[in-house]
Amino acid sequence: MPKSADEADKIEKAASAPAVAANEQARQAWRGWVIPAVGSMAFFSSMLINGFKNYQNYGFPAHTFTRSDWLLMSLPVVVVVVALSDIFLNGESYD
Repeated sequence: MPKSADEADKIEKAASAPAVAANEQARQAWRGWVIPAVGSMAFFSSMLINGFKNYQNYGFPAHTFTRSDWLLMSLPVVVVVVALSDIFLNGESYD
């Protein structure tokens, strides 16, 4: 038994230090994901709004794009599919 409340507080702080450090590390890892995600969402929403405005003014762009334009527009979809398949098929292990 600790002899005083001060000694008990010191023991409790020492025992909880690894959990506090692990929580802070997890917070920083998720924050490193959230900050770019916010910027990406802002860009994506701006892109969608401009796409809707263009659709209202000019209609669907089937008659304006060439094959290379369609190829360029499909690249983000391909990158996302490849990244997700790599994560889900191969898995991630941080042991």
